[in-house]
Amino acid sequence: MQARILDRKTGLVIYRKNGCEIVVDHGVDDASGTRACIVGDMYRKYLPFMKLAEPVSVLDLGANGGGFTLMLHLQGIKLGRTVCVEMNKTTFTRLALNLATNLDSAQAINAAVCDASHGPEIALNPSCGWTGGGIYNMRAEPGSPSVTVPTITLQDLYDRYFQGGPIGVCKIDIEKAEYEILESASEELLTQIDYLIIEFHDSTKTPAILKKLESLGFVAIEAGDRRTTEIGDEVWAFRGLAAQARSASH
Repeated sequence: MQARILDRKTGLVIYRKNGCEIVVDHGVDDASGTRACIVGDMYRKYLPFMKLAEPVSVLDLGANGGGFTLMLHLQGIKLGRTVCVEMNKTTFTRLALNLATNLDSAQAINAAVCDASHGPEIALNPSCGWTGGGIYNMRAEPGSPSVTVPTITLQDLYDRYFQGGPIGVCKIDIEKAEYEILESASEELLTQIDYLIIEFHDSTKTPAILKKLESLGFVAIEAGDRRTTEIGDEVWAFRGLAAQARSASH
């Protein structure tokens, strides 16, 4: 912190909180990604409304530097199988370091989460990290400088890492690709999710996804009267059928 006070151009900073050491790059967008997830209320406000079966399995799509998963850990939640997916190659290095430094069970994956229509890999504009970057606004034009990352579907992630078991918490923040992965996901997969937290980025497409989730028994969690972020996107949290049964038994 002293470096940030004395030299505002300092990029990489290590923050320490409750025994965790977390690398944040202020030269890019980590401060509004990793750090904001940990100290802010955007996701944390939903935790009091969750009856989690510990150890909690976590799937974090659009993980940035690992802020969401580290927030759960710092809130005293015991984590089980934890998989964090980040598209940006440079941000991924910070994600992998933060998870390896602070958690034993978390796995970092460098991939773009989308449906199968994009093929096995995707070419993106080079970037050191930006929380607003996704496959639609970062796709490289033919012949321009690019970095190639593999793609992966929600079904592939589930089959490979959760193997038919439940997902305690799934958080999705993937800059408009949330619609295609939820539209293409099977009912069998989605009903394995206890709690679902989604940042929606296109208000014209959100109602159809809300209708699908409602048809599968998901119930929106109300945590105050504000869902809209500072830039106009919406964050919704949902309780699945298994989580509803758990809440009713307490």
